[in-house]
Amino acid sequence: MKTQIALDAMGGDFLAIPNLQGAFTAVDQSVRQGLAPLKVYLCGPKDKVLGSLEEAVSDKTVHPDYAIQPDRFQKYLSEGLLEVADCTQIVDMDESPAAVVRSKRDSSLAKAFQLVKEGKAGAAISAGNSGAVMAYGIALLGRISEVKRPAILCHFPSKTGVTALLDAGANVDCSPEILLQFGVMGLIYFQSIFDKPSAKVALLNIGSEEGKGNEAVKATAPLLKERIGEHYFGYVEGRDIMKGTVDVIVCDGFVGNVVLKTAEGVAQVVKETLKEEFSRNPIWGLGAWLAKGGFVAMKNKLDYREYGAAPLIGLNGLGLVAHGSSDGKAITNAIKLGERYCQQGLMEKLHVAFSSPTAAGKVG
Repeated sequence: MKTQIALDAMGGDFLAIPNLQGAFTAVDQSVRQGLAPLKVYLCGPKDKVLGSLEEAVSDKTVHPDYAIQPDRFQKYLSEGLLEVADCTQIVDMDESPAAVVRSKRDSSLAKAFQLVKEGKAGAAISAGNSGAVMAYGIALLGRISEVKRPAILCHFPSKTGVTALLDAGANVDCSPEILLQFGVMGLIYFQSIFDKPSAKVALLNIGSEEGKGNEAVKATAPLLKERIGEHYFGYVEGRDIMKGTVDVIVCDGFVGNVVLKTAEGVAQVVKETLKEEFSRNPIWGLGAWLAKGGFVAMKNKLDYREYGAAPLIGLNGLGLVAHGSSDGKAITNAIKLGERYCQQGLMEKLHVAFSSPTAAGKVG
């Protein structure tokens, strides 16, 4: 069965170029590797999307693995594996989410979610204005029944593989009931996507002791313990995120976004510092060359592009938000992630979890 993905082709810092590269590569890989058929809708003003093709093809900065082959691109257009979903508007990165939902009903972002709403696409993806992505998602798809607030779920590399953290920035202030729902959604997500029925969920706190934390966190702990039972681990601290102590970590969007941006900043500083120090000393540089394989492996593990996008979990449909500076690799992986969510039946499992209070924690 063909999986269909709606991509906001004008979303992100670099507009259509990486989106075209990523969409082409995702489809091309599926065709060449004999995988299940994949179709990508390129949502945006047709003249702007196709007008960017020549520049995307001639882009000298793109890795060869994500370069567009013009003849194959045209072939996929003629076969319907790539299709431009025409619209008239584009959402800028700095626009007010509430304002664009009201005034830009024919934007590339609105078109992507509209295709999901109409059942023509299984997931919508955008590297654009993250607030607008969430706003359009709620306005056009709504929320899963009983879910009060959708959350951004991001992936952190860990010693044991991956740790999922939510919320990463959608909801600054959260009640215990909302944090409880984040925990349930995170558990269902991890069990479904990573095939781990025994997944553990924890609350992010300033200490692991029972009496620590603010009132919202302390009030959430017994609710989670009652709802998901043996899947509830307790409290963890920030240092546990990449240790792989648990599989899912729950926090409000203010804390989660600080954690995410801090991790990105630390990774960038470490990379720049190592490069600078190795260049100063020829012996260290030789050592770095000998250890190149290890550094490449570490870089890949910490590279946000490996996952490509973060799901907006809790929407009544699949929506994913990618990093604003996403390149062709990130967009390719975002599309592949959306395809995986569709194939794993993530939405169906979330609906089951919230249709019956006793169903959560029993998926997988």
